[in-house]
Amino acid sequence: MLTSISNSAITPYPAAQKTVKPSFLSLPLEIREEIEKWLDFSSRQDLFKALTTVTRNGEPIEAPALKLHLIKEKIQAQYQGTLMGSDRELKEFALSQLQKLSDSGQLDQVVERAALFELVCLVNDAEIFRFLQKEVQQNAQLEEKLLNWVERSKTEEVQSIAANALTLLVKAGVQFKNKDFSDTRVPGADLSYGVFDSTQFQRANLTGVNWTGAWLRGVNLDGADLARVEFGEKLTLEMEDTVRACCYSPDGRWLAVIEGNALHLYETENFQKIHTYERHEKDANSVAFSSDGQWLASGSFDNTVKLFHVAGERTLAHTYTGHTDYVTSVAFSSDGQWIASGSDDQTVKLWQVGGERALAYTYEGHTDAVRSVALSSDGQWLASGSWDKTVRLWNVAGERALAHIYEGHQNGVSSVAFSNDGQWLASGSGDNTVKLWHVAGERALAHIYEGYQDGVTSVAFSGDGQWLASTSGDNAVKLWRVAGERALIHTYIGHTDYLMSVAFSSDGQWLASGGADKTVRLRRVVDERALTRFYTGHAELVNSVAFSNNGQWLASGSWDNTVKLWHVVGERTLVHTYEGHENDVNNVAFSSDGQWLASSSWDKTVKLWRVAGERALAHTYEGHEDDVNSVAFSSDGQWLASTSRDQTVKLWYVAGERALAHTYVGHEGDVMSVAFSSDGRWLASGSGVDQLFMRGSVDNTVKLWHVTGGRALAHTYTGHTDYVTSVAFSSDGQWIASGSDDQTVKLWQVGGERALAYTYEGHTDAVRSVALSSDGQWLASASEDQTVRLWSVLTGDCQTVLEGWVGSIRTVAWHPVQDEAAILATAGDDKTIRLWQIPYRSGKIGTITLDWVSNQDTLVASKALIQDARNLSFQNAALLRQRGAI
Repeated sequence: MLTSISNSAITPYPAAQKTVKPSFLSLPLEIREEIEKWLDFSSRQDLFKALTTVTRNGEPIEAPALKLHLIKEKIQAQYQGTLMGSDRELKEFALSQLQKLSDSGQLDQVVERAALFELVCLVNDAEIFRFLQKEVQQNAQLEEKLLNWVERSKTEEVQSIAANALTLLVKAGVQFKNKDFSDTRVPGADLSYGVFDSTQFQRANLTGVNWTGAWLRGVNLDGADLARVEFGEKLTLEMEDTVRACCYSPDGRWLAVIEGNALHLYETENFQKIHTYERHEKDANSVAFSSDGQWLASGSFDNTVKLFHVAGERTLAHTYTGHTDYVTSVAFSSDGQWIASGSDDQTVKLWQVGGERALAYTYEGHTDAVRSVALSSDGQWLASGSWDKTVRLWNVAGERALAHIYEGHQNGVSSVAFSNDGQWLASGSGDNTVKLWHVAGERALAHIYEGYQDGVTSVAFSGDGQWLASTSGDNAVKLWRVAGERALIHTYIGHTDYLMSVAFSSDGQWLASGGADKTVRLRRVVDERALTRFYTGHAELVNSVAFSNNGQWLASGSWDNTVKLWHVVGERTLVHTYEGHENDVNNVAFSSDGQWLASSSWDKTVKLWRVAGERALAHTYEGHEDDVNSVAFSSDGQWLASTSRDQTVKLWYVAGERALAHTYVGHEGDVMSVAFSSDGRWLASGSGVDQLFMRGSVDNTVKLWHVTGGRALAHTYTGHTDYVTSVAFSSDGQWIASGSDDQTVKLWQVGGERALAYTYEGHTDAVRSVALSSDGQWLASASEDQTVRLWSVLTGDCQTVLEGWVGSIRTVAWHPVQDEAAILATAGDDKTIRLWQIPYRSGKIGTITLDWVSNQDTLVASKALIQDARNLSFQNAALLRQRGAI
């Protein structure tokens, strides 16, 4: 077993210096840290290997315990986790130690073995937490023993062990609902991404706890000590207009934000706005600080660049004129001599900062609007990205000639950025990619980062060159690794509209992002205490969920191009991931016998999957000419219907050759949703017009079609004033419910006059999904206003509002089995599926509780009680109140 490491333990194993001289370790600590600060990630790995390679008689040997000691002693804290996580031997050692404890029935003792627990935390590997999750799920006594340490902390001096135990339970995926943790003492616990729904923490010692991305809905923190608690984000800055750009000053003291035509200056210590600069005549697009922090520049739709003083009275120093179209981007040279500006006039201009502040040079060559400019830190290069799909590299000195044209993007380039060491140039494009280019040598393409759906709008490097951040029109900020595997590290959600800007703080610890939702969000980049957890959920937003008729299975479809199958009964684990779609999955549906699962996608196909056995792809239905939005099975399992942006509804055979049986034509807009009546006689479809592209005429209708006979149109329901996004039949076939972008839900008669029966109003944004409970009493609606509303079908009143999410709720589904209690599934932009217990009696809904979460990723604190919490900082209190805490 791994025990604590004493100095005597390392005497026989001197570190072999490979890539650094032996004298490195004899340097003063501050000098060593200064050297390490300027190393890129690859060089740090070389240093790490040199410092942690040990020999015996000149031969390398394995000594993981010594490695841990050397890393803790010789490597800066901010890099320890990253370096250890990249070491396979340390991971294998940690796993082997855990396996030995498990085999001996003593796995719970890991929390008592400080060195082993620290190793597990620093290696921070998903496979380790997958192992722990499996052990906890299969061994109820293990969970009980770990919880016992937490309970003992109320009266015994076992705080550190209790903190370790609770940390381990959270990382193993244990979710806490209505748990009583009052008076517990778990200082320093890492509870990031944990689920604590309606949990009691009164008088608990939670000092230094990490609650990044945690679900804290309804937690009671009265009397709890919250000193130095970390939530992984800061108070969101709320604006009155679109945020087009933001950036930190080099010394980290200031954050500048472009809001409409205004330029605001915030002090980062408390994020109070301390100044608004003279406004441009039109909206501004870009902002930048000079390297010495003395100047602030902004570019605008008024075709000008303005230069402002950062200190003193913060007055306007100069207005640069000369561009003949919008100024889209500005950047300072590192020596402060130049400002570069890009413009829709297809040019890049270089301006003097000092002296007469005259135009120094105009770079010409782009054949379309220049959207972004960047200057390298050594002052040698100027990069520009353009709608002409190219990135151009120009000389700043000498003849200022064109040095290179980077080609390869399939759409316009919206943003460019240099790494601080000058080695890399990144470009973001409307083709949904970020490309990483070599600046020196042949200037070849080094890597393509993919994963966006709606165009990349901004890119930025962290100061140490380890991270690359990017934003897009799909409301997300993505953090990528620059060296090594260049993988996606994290996706930050929370914005509710397209993003336009991202910036790292000068110390590389924080990311600021802003966009059309009129907010600036401030999130931590890397928290070495925030452990990876065994992640089973979707990697992108979830568009659809569906229960099987027997209530055993839950299916989900996501923009990560996958369909996932979950066990609903018992442990509620992920059973299978179906892969094969080439674009976003929009909708999923089960056949009534539970044998088949269908999914629709923006790849223009419908796929039929087997639910049992090998769970393989059975068939791909092709024939739609545009994105497929929705699928539904008839109750007899004979038919599969699908709708598309090609304005059609198609009916397919499920058995035999699975051919196309019929195409329903009549909608004049994108057909967004489809549903069968339970008796199989009727098919309903909802339609609308994509306002962005204005496809087709105004439709916004629900249509009722015959399934048999001539399959003619039976009726058109009119009344919605915008897109009909979702339709659903009641189980008795009497009603059709429809949700719309007009923020309403409508209930229509299927028989008789087929009139409008009721309009449910209350949502404040587009309704994305509607569902009727199997007993016909309740109607659920999910909206972009980040709420789910539960309506009484009989009375029409809204019984309750579920809120507190981050991002839109895109789908709701009722579990088919109800007995004075129902289970409702919800999912949306936060990538998470949640199951809710909804008790009801005599037509009234009782207290709703969270039953299960697929994964947790964003901070939620709605209805958390913090009024009497102790030592809660002003900033954290403001953040929690902003998230709905009381």
